[in-house]
Amino acid sequence: MSIFTYLRENKSLTQNKMDIIRILMYFSIFIGLFTVAYYLLSFLERKKESSRRTKLLTCSIIIPAYNEEETLNKTVQSVLKLNYPKDKYEVIIVDDGSKDKTWKIAKELEKKYGNVRAFTKKNGGKGSALNFGIRKAKGEIILSLDADSMVTENALLYMMPYFSDPKVMSVAPALKVYKPKGILQRVQAIEYDLGIFLRKAFSNLNAIHVTPGPFSAYRKEFFLKYGGYDEHNITEDMEIAMRIQSLNYKIANSPNSLVYTIAPKKFKELTKQRRRWYFGMLYNFEKYRKIFSKKYGELGIVILPLSLIHI
Repeated sequence: MSIFTYLRENKSLTQNKMDIIRILMYFSIFIGLFTVAYYLLSFLERKKESSRRTKLLTCSIIIPAYNEEETLNKTVQSVLKLNYPKDKYEVIIVDDGSKDKTWKIAKELEKKYGNVRAFTKKNGGKGSALNFGIRKAKGEIILSLDADSMVTENALLYMMPYFSDPKVMSVAPALKVYKPKGILQRVQAIEYDLGIFLRKAFSNLNAIHVTPGPFSAYRKEFFLKYGGYDEHNITEDMEIAMRIQSLNYKIANSPNSLVYTIAPKKFKELTKQRRRWYFGMLYNFEKYRKIFSKKYGELGIVILPLSLIHI
């Protein structure tokens, strides 16, 4: 039964209520169609890439880890297989006061591989662990990588051309679900694939407002000049992206830089994750409300308002 059939048959609804519901439904459909069309046109827009020779910058890949004994080794192994000069990147593992064998595994990896360094600290959250890693980092480019994510061999190499533009302060990867099983993970896999399309569309508009935790890259100079991660922000990856945009810098997207992450398997875990995402989004929209203006182009007058409506 369609909603319209239900409305006709439900005599308890007044005509005014029915009209209001119809208006809301048509408005929702209009917003949905407008959004799809707008994003599609943005995605199809082709911007000329820089023809300058790509410089391979030195990189520091920071892996914050809290009770990640089951996934840390696999994550580090994927990083060590990167198609990138070994003397051009380092891996920094920051054990954030884990209660399992995470620190032991980190030390073993440090002993085994020359470009891996391991540190431990009192538990303070992901933002705190990332800031600790930034202080230890030697590279020109800082990359964050969740301890339950895996990178593909050319992920880092594909990012470098975007940094030839001095205004680009961050490059976001293409995020996919690692070996989805069951209906819940498969639905998330479709969602993440759609996210790849959206992030590329946003990049063409310079409107990326979230740099994913798994393998987003940043110029170290940005952190030195404007401070590190907000340690009290529940969505620190969104906060840093909004800060970059608020300062009129650019965030690019590298659709060929594939990174795999493990999606929640249970509905309770998924609910907890999404609650954090959406509350964090609302908090950061309020914190950077000045971006909701024509001064920030499509980001301020189209993308962020649509994101707010979708919440």
